[in-house]
Amino acid sequence: MTSKVSFIALSFCYALMLYTAFCFYPRWKQTKTEATISWDVSGYYMYLPALFIYKDIKHCSFKDSILTTYAPTPDFQQAFLHQASGNYVMKYSSGQAIMMLPYFLIAHSYCLLNSSFPADGFSAPYQMAIGIGMLLYAFLGLFVLRKVLLTFFKDCTVALLLLCYVVGSNYLNYSSIDQAMTHNVLFTIYSFILYCTIRFHKNPNFYLAIVLGILVGLATLIRPTDILSILIPLCWNIRSLKNLRGPFGFIQEHVLKYLLMLLFVFLIFFIQMLYWKYVAHEWFVYSYEKQGFSWFKPHVYNYTMSYACGWLRYSPMMILPILGIIYYLIKGQHAVAIVFFILINAYIVMAWDIWDYGGTAGRAMVQSYPIMAFPFCLLIEYLQKIKWTSILLYLTMLLFAYLNIWWTYHAHAGNIQVSGITKEYFWKVVGTWNGTDEDKKLLDNPHVFYGIPKHKTLLYTNHFEKDTSLNTFSDGANKLIRINKELQSSASYNIPYNPTVKKWIRATATFHCIIKEWNTWKQAHFRIVFFEHEKEIQNNFIKIHRLINNGETQNIYIDAKAPASHWTRMSISFFHIDGEQELWVDDLKVESFVD
Repeated sequence: MTSKVSFIALSFCYALMLYTAFCFYPRWKQTKTEATISWDVSGYYMYLPALFIYKDIKHCSFKDSILTTYAPTPDFQQAFLHQASGNYVMKYSSGQAIMMLPYFLIAHSYCLLNSSFPADGFSAPYQMAIGIGMLLYAFLGLFVLRKVLLTFFKDCTVALLLLCYVVGSNYLNYSSIDQAMTHNVLFTIYSFILYCTIRFHKNPNFYLAIVLGILVGLATLIRPTDILSILIPLCWNIRSLKNLRGPFGFIQEHVLKYLLMLLFVFLIFFIQMLYWKYVAHEWFVYSYEKQGFSWFKPHVYNYTMSYACGWLRYSPMMILPILGIIYYLIKGQHAVAIVFFILINAYIVMAWDIWDYGGTAGRAMVQSYPIMAFPFCLLIEYLQKIKWTSILLYLTMLLFAYLNIWWTYHAHAGNIQVSGITKEYFWKVVGTWNGTDEDKKLLDNPHVFYGIPKHKTLLYTNHFEKDTSLNTFSDGANKLIRINKELQSSASYNIPYNPTVKKWIRATATFHCIIKEWNTWKQAHFRIVFFEHEKEIQNNFIKIHRLINNGETQNIYIDAKAPASHWTRMSISFFHIDGEQELWVDDLKVESFVD
């Protein structure tokens, strides 16, 4: 077998994906917002139960019972109320629901025949069927991509590429855990678009034109910006921007086939237009409401390198194909189509104003990985020509693969947070396998002292026995303060500047948690603010509910480095914003020390 190595690599990738999906984190066994059909996936999917089970695609009157029973989202985010028609319009287009349809029908048939599970669209069989079905699409996508790449690159190169994608990039997560998101299915569609484009340009015929039209139409129906995929069959024969006559001659020669291709793109997308017309009485509805694009100011740095969720920071393996783009433009086959698509697609992805894409920015690039495989493979073959660059390449790939496994593990099972984090927290925990509560403070506060404080000086104490604020109450033995739904903020406890203050300041208090607040936006804050007269010059805070659980009583402290500029007072307070869970506070103490 001439492609034995890549076949072994593909088999290993399948084994790892199966282990990840069935053993490490079978999402279909989770509940609520961790279930397969939750968050965005529940929005893609909602067409199916609305149409086939509840026969209510206009009003979605079943939504409250689904939210109460399964809680796929905190509130009904899958559709919005269209003011002109008075009907609900699905936020997401229907392409992913079409791809899910066979597996939905299998699950629904099973539930109708088995009374153990309700045939309501969200019970366990539906979750499992959608999860496994989307995993099968991933298997198919990798199989086709391997076949495509073997046309242009060496067997060993293709093997290494497959391993880099599955072991070393966020594709592992979106093929095997979050496989019901659109990106996995689009990855497979793009692999087929490449395969059919190659065949079409070797043997142009109406059948392949129709297939390409259907594939591009499906990509557009799943994610409208992926109409961009039409560039692949249109630009495939362009070898340079200086000589366009040849490829346009090909298009002119086969103009009827290209028109048929575009017709099928339109016919597939027309499914969505029919839905809009039926529900909203309009042929086109912008369902993302106020969300849009910043075309003149794309979020390049935030999208790629932000500590919160930057694509290349958390999937650094994809730096390599980016490095290969310039070389591919010079030496690669079909370079104009490949490079032009990559650049335009990246521009569109980064122009989207919700640049973090819900906290996992890199997911929006996954569907373009089949295209990015071309410069990636060419870079691999180029660097393998010299011994020292090949060694450097392999070491870099191993490091990036380690970081990807680290990210994937902690995104679902570990105790380290890997999205929505700060620079300080990232560099403290990156590559490690166990985090501490002290580390979690870095998620909010850049100043955390590790070690034993030296030369401590007591600046302030308050047991709240003489406190007369509305927040005070007695638990029978002591007077405490509390924050809750009605009392969102405590009084501010001010400490004037003291010349004995050293480099570090530590405020400690005793906290009792009644019920933990899991919503990070509503979690209680423990805050130190430094003022120069009435001007705020430094603000340090931590979120208490990151560090305490139901029924616990703990001494928790916050550190701050004393401001370099002159300050006249510091203010200690406790508050939350729209929080509903009650927290008790006692025994406030403020000290200064040196390291």
